[in-house]
Amino acid sequence: MSTARPTTFTPYRLARVRLELSHITKRLMLVKIVCGIALAICYWYSVPYVLPFIVHGATAESAAAESAAFQGSASRQLAMPVIAFFCLLLLRELPRRGRFSGHLRYFAAAYVIWAVMSVVWSDDPSLTLKRLVVFLINILAIYTFARRFSLVEISVLAFFVTGTVAVLALYGDVVMQHIFDPRNADYRFQGVAEANYQAMSLVVCIFSGLTLFDRRPTWRKFLAPALFAAFILLYLTRSRVSTIICLMMAGIMMFRLARKILSASARAMLAVACLAVVLPVMVYVVGQKGLGAAQSAFMMGRTDTQNTSNLSNRAPLWAELSDYVKTRPLQGFGYAGFWSPSRVSLISGHQGWTVPHAHENYLDQTLSLGFVGALLYAGVLWGALVLAWKRYRRSRQATDLLMAAMLTWLALEGLAESVPIDPYLPTTLAYACIVKMCFAEGSEAEQDTWLEPDQLLGGVTPALLEKLSPNLRAEAQTAMESSHG
Repeated sequence: MSTARPTTFTPYRLARVRLELSHITKRLMLVKIVCGIALAICYWYSVPYVLPFIVHGATAESAAAESAAFQGSASRQLAMPVIAFFCLLLLRELPRRGRFSGHLRYFAAAYVIWAVMSVVWSDDPSLTLKRLVVFLINILAIYTFARRFSLVEISVLAFFVTGTVAVLALYGDVVMQHIFDPRNADYRFQGVAEANYQAMSLVVCIFSGLTLFDRRPTWRKFLAPALFAAFILLYLTRSRVSTIICLMMAGIMMFRLARKILSASARAMLAVACLAVVLPVMVYVVGQKGLGAAQSAFMMGRTDTQNTSNLSNRAPLWAELSDYVKTRPLQGFGYAGFWSPSRVSLISGHQGWTVPHAHENYLDQTLSLGFVGALLYAGVLWGALVLAWKRYRRSRQATDLLMAAMLTWLALEGLAESVPIDPYLPTTLAYACIVKMCFAEGSEAEQDTWLEPDQLLGGVTPALLEKLSPNLRAEAQTAMESSHG
């Protein structure tokens, strides 16, 4: 004999389902918070952050030591398995988001497979194998962030983690080393890492902060001063590529915010106020610097103008590395197998400064995986970038703009810096946006209400219903069917 399911959903049953959903969502949120904090701590140790960060001499020996510490330090060996553990825990405990669709996912899978296969022809198989373990753990982390966290949650994680790193860096330069000197043109804000990497962290902090400024209006009173401070610190890193990209993308994000928050008259007054400040400053700078004003602005006050013609010593480096590319053009030297400590020491000696990587992401990909791997990498990254801007043009949502901004920064930053798939949280979250682009458009948005038990009949997902007890699950499904009927 079959038992008929209830045809009505009484207030009592609704209260029971809402109560259990409330318990479930609180537990899942606690899991996210605990795992997020644990992952942030592990990512601190997976990359050789140092408090305080002290610049050593640009010698071949220091370059080799830096490469060895970054690739095989005890902190990384301990942190990476813990990152894998917490990622597996999140994959087990949290409902999944999005539905895979489109061709981009196949190109991404092909890149990962090619990277793994490179151990066969690697110049140093044991070194490549070690670095592939780190690579695969980071792929797991990228997949976990994309599959289990919404873009708002990613923004919260990114903002607080990168903001904390900035505070620690400021403490290192101001209190521990007493070198914080914004008026000195040769000072670059570093604190816990090299200035260009500190700038990358601040860029992600600004992008995520602007997204939260839109999606979390109640946070604006502390987001506004924090964002202002982040912009100041980004300028003090004097990292030109990161700052230029950040200003472009942040300008688009702030323009969108102004159109959403302010009236037309308020926007006009704001534009006049900006002109009233910017124009006098430009007149003063041109008057002081004359024809050198443009160069001074581009150099961000830095005095090493002699290096501008060779792209801050990058051009000679790229010329030398191009000779290595010619020896293995198709397959490369194996994933991250080119930058062995001995080769880092050799090239740094030739160049006369510390060279732990190519300072150009696409060239680094070619050295590691040849033209095949570099084309796959570029195709996935730029394909995701095009998709992100198309989605933003259709939706005009702050979260879609965040993905477009992050991927634009990642693609353009790679022209002057190496930003590989490595356990560095700012770039890891940017790579997670590529996985988001492999989802069918709108498939994740349909699941954004899973944390809202009050919207029981409007947006509960199958993944959340599975968390309910069997009886309540049947009742909730009946109610949803009745509401749709």
